[in-house]
Amino acid sequence: MISQPKVIDSAVHVWSDGEPPFPWEGAPPPEALQSAATHEALAQLLRGAAGVAGALIVQPSIHKFDHSYVTAALRAHPDLYRGMCLANPTLEPAAAVAELARLHADGFVGVRFNPYLFPDGMDSPVGHALYKKAGELQMPVGNPNPNPNPNPNPNPNHNHNT
Repeated sequence: MISQPKVIDSAVHVWSDGEPPFPWEGAPPPEALQSAATHEALAQLLRGAAGVAGALIVQPSIHKFDHSYVTAALRAHPDLYRGMCLANPTLEPAAAVAELARLHADGFVGVRFNPYLFPDGMDSPVGHALYKKAGELQMPVGNPNPNPNPNPNPNPNHNHNT
């Protein structure tokens, strides 16, 4: 007998209701999603009508470098969720690496590098340290936007500001 393959959602976002202990950073999400995107609501939807066996929660920008809400989701549903954390390049290299190791120990299995968050660029001491540590921890690295220019032009004489 052939078994049905498992359905895995490779990139979902969840966020809290914005109240302590999990406040939002910056602008709130759209009102219609403020309570619909909690990890509890998503777990019910995934396990119910969607028939999803597992999901990778990507650290949402609404919580930036505060991974406590996604960590709570991983602990509440260890059989359903895995996490992809957001590398914190605003720390010194040693502190950034220690934070990545802590998040790995908390159950995050991948790490996302957002180039625009790296004050000195990804080709910097903190970028190199984080990338090396991710390799040591066997954490895949995601880079959602390697080219921050939405309209790249191969013409080097083109001024993107005009």
